[in-house]
Amino acid sequence: MVLGLDADSSRWICIYFPVSWLTQFGHGLVTTVVGPTQPYLARNTGVDIATINLVWTFGFFGYMVGSLATGFVFKEYIKSEKAKLSFLSITICITGAIMIFLPFTSSFVLLVVARLVQIMALGAFCTADASLIVYLLGPEKSRPFTMAFHALIGAGFLAATFLVRPFLPDSGVEDTDDICGRTPVTNNVTEGEIDVKIESSFNAAGPIPTIAWPFIISGAWCVIFSMGFLILARLPYKMPRFYDSDEEAKEGKDLPEKDIKYWKLFLVVVFFYYFISCGIERIYQPMAFTFGICGPLALAPRDAVVIDSCYNGGFMCGRLVSALIAAFVVPRNMILMSLALCIGAAIFLCVQGGSSAVSLYIGTAVLGFFISWQFGSCFSWVAKKKNITGRLSSIFFIGCGFGSLVTPPLSGFFFTSLGPMSIIYMTLFFCIIQCLLFFSLWSLARIPANSKTSYNLEQLH
Repeated sequence: MVLGLDADSSRWICIYFPVSWLTQFGHGLVTTVVGPTQPYLARNTGVDIATINLVWTFGFFGYMVGSLATGFVFKEYIKSEKAKLSFLSITICITGAIMIFLPFTSSFVLLVVARLVQIMALGAFCTADASLIVYLLGPEKSRPFTMAFHALIGAGFLAATFLVRPFLPDSGVEDTDDICGRTPVTNNVTEGEIDVKIESSFNAAGPIPTIAWPFIISGAWCVIFSMGFLILARLPYKMPRFYDSDEEAKEGKDLPEKDIKYWKLFLVVVFFYYFISCGIERIYQPMAFTFGICGPLALAPRDAVVIDSCYNGGFMCGRLVSALIAAFVVPRNMILMSLALCIGAAIFLCVQGGSSAVSLYIGTAVLGFFISWQFGSCFSWVAKKKNITGRLSSIFFIGCGFGSLVTPPLSGFFFTSLGPMSIIYMTLFFCIIQCLLFFSLWSLARIPANSKTSYNLEQLH
């Protein structure tokens, strides 16, 4: 017996969560591999650093579309156990298959279109999987599993930086200067010689470019473990359903003590909270490696990728810790701690990040650790106030996707126009705005409704 479920449902849960976690680990891989490799993708497709960031913009536009569509159809129209599991399998399989294709194109247009479709499938998968966890266990029991869901994504983020590292060039001033646009061709080195060096730094002697291997490995991971959902669908076990009927709502089980008077305004602020939270993540994820090789420290590629490792390592550890403490620390307090320490880390990076590599590594790790708490803790905080297994489930991912869509080209523009340190200042500004947004949410949640609350689940959807 697991979580008070019957034997059949316990067996189902014991298979579902490992499959979900393995595929979410793959989610982290396919998202992050593009970060450290994007300067070389830019070189391969013939665009500059600011332009290659559009890969993230198009990708997370697709994420928003996939998440929004899934929020409308997953609960209302995909009702059977087999249909839900097949949906999860198909969407993550598409994500992995496209990942394998990405490094083999030299067309920037084809690259961004493929990334759009890929992340659209990923957005559909994440929204369905996160919603299903609450649907299976309810808002209380699902809390540590929601945090674990995000912890495995963070683990994939970290693993991706180690996966990429063997395929990066050891060093090379000409290589990084050409990518960063710092140095013109000298009299001693011809343009053709530089081109040969850059190509040889990420192309293998065979038909498969060296840079393609992280894409192939991460894509294959998603495709292979997507089969787990199909296997589970064929097993004779019963899927648990916390929201099997309206009875729980009529009894007031696991529902809020009071309604929120300005509910629509509350949802708007939730959207912008997630816009900023994921925006902070996407300032760092695409630009950390580029900041290392092109910023004031001018690090070698294999030293610059340590910044990615610190951020994603902190992110993973933060989500693992949050999954443990979520059982006894209320989501609101986790959010407040996260906000305060993210501001502190951002200030530290503004002061020391441009002059000391060690300080840059430490500040980045702390920022990654505490920013990782925000998605899951706010998701659980809102889930306690409303049933978010229906259409509402997509608002978190749409807000996140919109922030992920806007900030990469914005940070790329600031990086090339105002200098590398501008993205650190931008991070601090976003952290301050995020604090104001959460205090607005907290204030709105404390305003009681004028009339007696009705807890009909259909109204909450």
